[in-house]
Amino acid sequence: MSTLRSRGAHHLCSLKPFQTSMARGRGGRGGRGGRNGRARRPTERDNSGASAANTSSSQTSMSPAFGRTLQFITTMKLQELEKQRLAYIKHSSVLDEAEKAVDPIQKVEILLKGVRGWAGSGGINNDLVGGKLDLSNLDIWIQQSKKDPSFSKDIVRGWAETLESHLRHNQTRFDFAKLFGNLFNEWISSGDSVTAAPSSDDNKPDATSSESFVEVGRKEMLEQKERLQSIIFEPAVVDADSIRTYLDNLFSSDDSKRILKDVKEQLDEFSTDLSTRTFQSSDVQWAIQSVLAADLMNEEKRTTLKEFSSNKLIMDELASVLNMRLAGLSSWSWPEEGLTVEMKRGLNGKYRAFTDPDIVDVLLLQLLGILWQIEIKRVFQMIYSSSAWKPSIAPLSKSERERQRRFLGTGVDDRNIESYRSGIRARNFVAGQLATNVSSRSTYDDDNADEDATAELSAVQVKQQLIHMMSTDCHLNTALHGSHTVVRSDLEWFGPSLPHDSIFTVLSFFGISQQWLDFFKTFLRAPTRFKEEPATALRIRERGTPISYALSAMFGEAVLFVMDFAVNQKADGLFLYRIHDDLWLWDAKQARCEVAWEAMSEYATLVGLKFNEEKTGSACVKGTLSPKLPTGHVRWGFLRFDSDEARFIIDQAEVDVHIAELRRQLNATKSIFGWVNAYNKYMAFFRRNFGGRPPECFGRVLIDDMVDTFARIQRELFPDGASTGGAVGHLRSIINTRFGMDGIPEGYFYFPIAHGGLELRNPMIEVFALWSHDDDDDPREAFTKGIEADQDMYKILKANWDTAPASGSRWETEPDGSWTKGSSSKSGEFMSYEQYTAHRERTLGSWAARYEELMSVPPPITVKMTPALSASAGSLSASWGLDYYPAWVVALYGEELLKKFGTLEVVDPNLIPVGMVQLFKTSRMKWEQ
Repeated sequence: MSTLRSRGAHHLCSLKPFQTSMARGRGGRGGRGGRNGRARRPTERDNSGASAANTSSSQTSMSPAFGRTLQFITTMKLQELEKQRLAYIKHSSVLDEAEKAVDPIQKVEILLKGVRGWAGSGGINNDLVGGKLDLSNLDIWIQQSKKDPSFSKDIVRGWAETLESHLRHNQTRFDFAKLFGNLFNEWISSGDSVTAAPSSDDNKPDATSSESFVEVGRKEMLEQKERLQSIIFEPAVVDADSIRTYLDNLFSSDDSKRILKDVKEQLDEFSTDLSTRTFQSSDVQWAIQSVLAADLMNEEKRTTLKEFSSNKLIMDELASVLNMRLAGLSSWSWPEEGLTVEMKRGLNGKYRAFTDPDIVDVLLLQLLGILWQIEIKRVFQMIYSSSAWKPSIAPLSKSERERQRRFLGTGVDDRNIESYRSGIRARNFVAGQLATNVSSRSTYDDDNADEDATAELSAVQVKQQLIHMMSTDCHLNTALHGSHTVVRSDLEWFGPSLPHDSIFTVLSFFGISQQWLDFFKTFLRAPTRFKEEPATALRIRERGTPISYALSAMFGEAVLFVMDFAVNQKADGLFLYRIHDDLWLWDAKQARCEVAWEAMSEYATLVGLKFNEEKTGSACVKGTLSPKLPTGHVRWGFLRFDSDEARFIIDQAEVDVHIAELRRQLNATKSIFGWVNAYNKYMAFFRRNFGGRPPECFGRVLIDDMVDTFARIQRELFPDGASTGGAVGHLRSIINTRFGMDGIPEGYFYFPIAHGGLELRNPMIEVFALWSHDDDDDPREAFTKGIEADQDMYKILKANWDTAPASGSRWETEPDGSWTKGSSSKSGEFMSYEQYTAHRERTLGSWAARYEELMSVPPPITVKMTPALSASAGSLSASWGLDYYPAWVVALYGEELLKKFGTLEVVDPNLIPVGMVQLFKTSRMKWEQ
């Protein structure tokens, strides 16, 4: 411990709970003094400034030393900005002097002296002014203009205009630099995020916020909290024997028994290996990154973890402590003070119960949870890939394969629809919530979702891929089979209500040892109290899993994978598309959907789960919906499936609810930066829930709906938008009122903060970049055209067969449709058209190509910039990038900024506090509760 204590005061606050945690890890309950003998850990509570129950939600995310340093640098830079601005005001008196000059050449000389005489921000360092006047040439030209009688006075006036514009541009930039400083100081003191320090009256009622909203928010939170308490502290009654019997019957086939035996053997081996594993500092490193990706612990502890991760000595010590904890895993327990639960509101309006665990506990649980996730996902994918898992489309029989080779010269095309579907299912929907490796950051938190993942699909992209596939299959099924049925549901209060006995029974069935089951039981039965309750109000959790823990996700996936397998076995290979407890299934045969829904209902009842009626529904395209299927709409985000139109439409009533909520959240902000941050997050939230970037299967019509809806959102938020100009006009008015600044160009609001702008996100640019990309082709006709193409191809193939010689060489087709000469004898009639088209989803590569095209998401259109703008935009690319969105903003508003500032940098980036800007951009919003 002496090595850690020697780190000094900088880490002292962070290390106190860590040191005590190490003591708690040195043995079993007896070795640690037992519950009565073990010392309490007041340092853990004192060191955060208060107990978890009293910690402010606007607590800074910076450690004290780091925060003071960053504030100091920020203050110094903003002071330097103001100092230079005041100096430039004095220096710019040269403009008044030049204005009095009668002789144009004298005016140029005065202005030239003024330009060269300024060495601060905006000073000339390469003799080039405005990109068109080289001062090294100007000296000799001035002399020429004095002596040359034919020298044009217009040229001289042009020089003066260029030099004067440069000086005035600098003046304008300094005005906006002052505005930047005012805006940043306003944000820092506002308490609009958990990063910014709260103002002294942060807890007082805000005159701009709606009193009725505060009451509604409190009412919603209290209702959800009361419901949660009524669930998690009451044990669920399930029949474990019946669950075991059900599982035995479900895995009763010979193929199922074989794969189940392999799974049990591998999980047993993994259990032993994990119990004796030695953690290294590299393990601690990825565990910290995994914890930070989850919404666990308060801001101070999260910052402490970030600081730990850059200190090798502390990482080694942490690994040592975690190995001690693992060695004494059988006696591990939660701390005496238990877990404190805080209700936090998400953008979707729902409150979720988050905990604030001890640092060492959370690292141990995350390490074990991720490693268990990886193994559980691996064995579940083994089951999916085994012969026990029924294919959703029956494979070709031996005679059908021979017929394919005989008449077409090929067997089943490797590129086919079913293999494409199967790959997507395996990657994203078989235990898709679980980590594939230690670098996985699997989360389905829509508030911080990312639509622009590269190597792997992000969480939100997987959600979008689900409805892309459903829509594409809808077009396919209606074209080939005449109808399409879809069922959608989720489980009511799934995480909080999941019965512990159901978890243990399923895990035991798959072969997890009693040692680990005992540990899991201790984890689940956590002593818990809510933030507003006294420390004496601890109760043991009897049901459900705590949110955001890796083990919780593993338990949920294990229980629901059985539902996946049950649907597959009982509904003749139908696949249950599932993202955690979000459940979707569809098929051309409505009867299979009926069987699947019955299987889902049976299993849910057996393990003590209940479907959420508000999110459950079904639809049938070109057919009558069966009464055996659930009633209600099929919804995804703000989209509702219209069976008459066979497409998703935006549910405007849902949009209205969130427009009202956004208005309240905007009114509750106390700073302009906070307002912009809230607005940007909600615009991204709307866009995600409209389906993000639409694939080809959605067609142009949804993009048109998105354009119209975003325009309506603006009109609803700013009813006088016609006169004020929507969000931009609203911000113009506020800035003018608070800081007396007018004449602000529109581009200023959209340009990045790192260059002095407000970085307001314009959703209309995002959707018009997609709108411009599309054409008027109806995706519902894509497979109908495929049927016509099949008829033409069949005629060609049959004619080739009929005209080929009876023996010897004849033409054969390759899988890509090309022709080659082969050698075989011909006998009998060519295969019928029905035989040729009987297995389109398994045999015809052309259909796979159409399917993949409809699933594809076209990239946004990138607009072109003028050469002048391209040259000026170079400085932006490092901090902002120049993909489609920044390029669009520059192309649309850049000329206006160049006229106003002479450059695309509103404020000199060297004088902007970059560290605080980055902190602002990564800060989490403090939502009005």
